[in-house]
Amino acid sequence: MAVHNLSKRYGRATVVADVTLALWSGEICGFVGANGAGKTTILRMLAGILKPDGAAGQVLGFDLRRDAEEIRERVGYMSQRLSLYPELSVFENLRFRAAIYGLRNPRAAVECAIGEFGLVPWAGSTAGSLSGGWARRLQLAASLLHSPRLVLLDEPTAGLDAAARQDVWRRVERLAAAGAGVIVCTHDLVEAERCSCAALFAAAQIVAVGAPAEIAAGARVAVFLLCGSNIRRLAKDVTAVAGVLASSPEGESLRVVAYPLAEPDLRRFAAAHAASLARVGPRLEDAVLARSVPMSRQQT
Repeated sequence: MAVHNLSKRYGRATVVADVTLALWSGEICGFVGANGAGKTTILRMLAGILKPDGAAGQVLGFDLRRDAEEIRERVGYMSQRLSLYPELSVFENLRFRAAIYGLRNPRAAVECAIGEFGLVPWAGSTAGSLSGGWARRLQLAASLLHSPRLVLLDEPTAGLDAAARQDVWRRVERLAAAGAGVIVCTHDLVEAERCSCAALFAAAQIVAVGAPAEIAAGARVAVFLLCGSNIRRLAKDVTAVAGVLASSPEGESLRVVAYPLAEPDLRRFAAAHAASLARVGPRLEDAVLARSVPMSRQQT
């Protein structure tokens, strides 16, 4: 998949601005960034659901602008909102999706999916009666029923417990290992670090793309560990130091994210409170934080 100058406008508002993106077979790309940055809109355009205002390129060998129907039939798209029929059973929801995809042996495909996703005890239950976790599992099963070569997942682990989240990621990694290209839109930046590449969105554009570690290393911030006796009590005070963006507990220490020019003030703060200060490596979440801070705060 490779697209160029992808854009979308609603009236005077530009929600996606000239985005260029490529995804290779077997690659997992994480879309990260603040709400409203255009991530979901791009997924919907790549899935053939939403028509772009400007774009060139191909998805699974089909023209992005001319062949939306062919793309929809071949892409596996899982929206953040549940797209199930609550009054239909688990089996009926999957059977309906199999018919849409035109599978040759729909019953066998549905029974295979029910078994693979552990849905056998609920096969006759209505989708509306499922818990949130099992409903998400059913939605994922429906999205993958036709063995797509491109999988687009919008917040696939939202609202899931730890075990269910791990199950989703094992499936994502197996899809990629089998040769599918996968895009995962997520607000969980720890999860995003499991991706082979990431695209960081801000203000309707991709502002950084690469391996998560590369994006983190390029963050325009410095990260410190503040260590000392009962140091967590200083979380509010250290955030008030000029240039500090955030602080959070890490073990018995405080992890402080700041602009590099704040280091002298932070060292004075540490000395005044009989604490030590050490620089550590940034994470993907630090790069996202730096991009989401209002301009007035950045100029501090």
